[in-house]
Amino acid sequence: MAKVTPGFKLYLYQLLSRELGFGKQTLLPQVEEALAADDIIPADLECETVQELVEACPDFLKLTVFKKGRAYATVLRVDEWDQMLAAPAEKEKPAGNKGAGGPKTWKKKKGGKKSFKAVKPGKQRRDREAAEAAAAAEREAAEAAAAAERETAEAAAAAEHAASEPQASEAQAAADELSGTIASKVVARTVAEIMAEARAMEQAALSAQIEPATSENEGIDSTPQSTEPEERQATPEAAAVPEPAPVTDAEQDSAPEPEPAPEPTPTTPTAPEPSPISLTITYDPYEDMERELERQRQEQTPVPQRDPQPQPAPAAASAAPSIPLQGLPQDFGSEVACKDALLRALYQLLPYDVDPMAVLDEDWRMARSTGSLSGSRVRVTFPLRYLHQDGTPITATLRKSTKNAFGKQWSLALVDGDDGTGETHLSVGIEGLPSADEGAWSDLSTSADTAASPIRALAQDVVIGTWDAFLGALSALAAPERWNYPGEGVGRQSRYGILREYIATTYLQAKRQQLVAQATDGSFATFHTGLATSLGDDIYACLTKRSDDIPWQFVGFATAGSGELGARLAGTIAQLPSPPSYLSSLDDVVVAGERMVILDTDAILGRQLGRLPRAFLAERLDGNSDACAILSKGDALAPSDLQQLARVIRADTSAYRRLRRALDDTVAQAVQATRASYRLAAPVFDPTDGRTKLLVPLCLVEDGEADCALVLDLQPSGAYRAAAILPLARAYACARVISREQPDWLAARRVL
Repeated sequence: MAKVTPGFKLYLYQLLSRELGFGKQTLLPQVEEALAADDIIPADLECETVQELVEACPDFLKLTVFKKGRAYATVLRVDEWDQMLAAPAEKEKPAGNKGAGGPKTWKKKKGGKKSFKAVKPGKQRRDREAAEAAAAAEREAAEAAAAAERETAEAAAAAEHAASEPQASEAQAAADELSGTIASKVVARTVAEIMAEARAMEQAALSAQIEPATSENEGIDSTPQSTEPEERQATPEAAAVPEPAPVTDAEQDSAPEPEPAPEPTPTTPTAPEPSPISLTITYDPYEDMERELERQRQEQTPVPQRDPQPQPAPAAASAAPSIPLQGLPQDFGSEVACKDALLRALYQLLPYDVDPMAVLDEDWRMARSTGSLSGSRVRVTFPLRYLHQDGTPITATLRKSTKNAFGKQWSLALVDGDDGTGETHLSVGIEGLPSADEGAWSDLSTSADTAASPIRALAQDVVIGTWDAFLGALSALAAPERWNYPGEGVGRQSRYGILREYIATTYLQAKRQQLVAQATDGSFATFHTGLATSLGDDIYACLTKRSDDIPWQFVGFATAGSGELGARLAGTIAQLPSPPSYLSSLDDVVVAGERMVILDTDAILGRQLGRLPRAFLAERLDGNSDACAILSKGDALAPSDLQQLARVIRADTSAYRRLRRALDDTVAQAVQATRASYRLAAPVFDPTDGRTKLLVPLCLVEDGEADCALVLDLQPSGAYRAAAILPLARAYACARVISREQPDWLAARRVL
């Protein structure tokens, strides 16, 4: 049963309100990390889990468990406790004399609210650790005294042996003096330092209980206190080798001279130095683990090789991820242990035909490339491509342990904050959760394959840092242009949605056409972005080689010969690459007049129903009450509403025919207008099959005003298949990959 006293609650209230803030829903693992940072564990309060601890503190903690099993804690404000923490400690008044009529401090006022002080939990555990440390100190002192006795005995034996030689009296006196000095110094040094450190630890434990809010980093420090410089205490080597004890002036005057020659000389002889005595009082495995991980990270950092050209310092390079990539697992399947319970949870959440291990491996690699990692070097959280109904991504958490599980140092610890022990992941149907939007290219066909995603292709090959820094550097160097979708940059993270799809598709096509040029030694590479500066200079993306599973590191954008990066570009690449090409024949830009257009109505009135204008659907479905009820909902219909609307349309034969005739007539008018003026068609590139398709305008609500774009896909038979439609903004993003100049109905000033 949990044991949470009012003093403990007040301390936890002060700590969590400072670390998490008031009124903010925080995942329970983050609450656990905040407690652990202050050396508090649930066991200190006789709780098995953090959730049990939160449930035991309803005074100021609110536990919220959502349907999907994600548990959050919210810190509630308690005004009375704020006053207790804000009020200065009152000085104790002297006890009054009973006969003098002074105040009787042993009496309490009736009816008054009892106040209490904040007490840090875990005192018994820390006292036990301090007692163990004191016992270890005593053992160290005993060993040091025994070593001193052995040194004294050896010195006495050496003196007896020297007594038979000439000048025996002088050697004997010197040996006696030396042995006494060594023994006194060793014993005094060992015992004094050990007792001083033990007293310091006891004082720290006492102060942590009495004054819990004196500093942010409270609790007993496992490292012995010292007045030596910080750099001498920071490294493990310094902790392993004992530093010499401070020597007083008197001891310095009586210190022995340097070691003499083997034969006796008038110089005062010096006995061999005693073996080093370890003065380590306590051992903190967590601190040593952090130091070891830091040492491994430094050792795994590749040493840059000397290059004939000076290494550039690009001003427009992307910001590096907050978590260093060195030391993180590369191959998810072979380096990360996955519990069966967590894999079962993923099988329930993901579509039935998806391999969870393949998703984890690819999304882990993309998270490392794009800097979308959070946590620390031993606990890392990253997002998956699949989304909850509220639009938030599923997250996975990896944890590094000193004990290998199944021969693997890393393990999959959490999925959406759940460790697999609770029934938090309910089945979401055979279709699973929807995946995140992969880009406008996915609208070009009815069978878009996420394996051909240009964004993922770029992230699999290049560590770019963060998208905003990567794309912001390119946007600042290129000629001014509109790169954001409508609404981006206002309450959203990204401001370069169109530019992200453009540069990713450009890299994918350049890779397919072997237009990624490399230096002779393979340490440097570049590709043409297809963009130019305001002065017309071509812009190149510059990459350096990595010794990792992600082969390249983005270092900046540059123009040939300009700046340090441009100088390296011109000095190491013999032939600068040309921009990738997309058009190969007249059929890629013109709708031929003799070719037939076949409209796939089932595909458009099925999963693409939400891309049609609402006014067009409402006018053709006016007589269907069920359809009108669905269309009368909010501005954006949910996927479930669109699926229900598609079933209603298919069940109503007359409504389906009206929509089909309206689509046939509009498509016929669009194709006829495009054949009359070939400039109305806009070519687009489909990365799923590497082919070029055509966009033509559809005027579904008003004549002469384009509402969406129809995709014409030229088939081997010679006919056009029209199986997809695109909203105008996403149609512009696809067309911008090939050319900045677009027909008037698809101009950026109209659609963006």
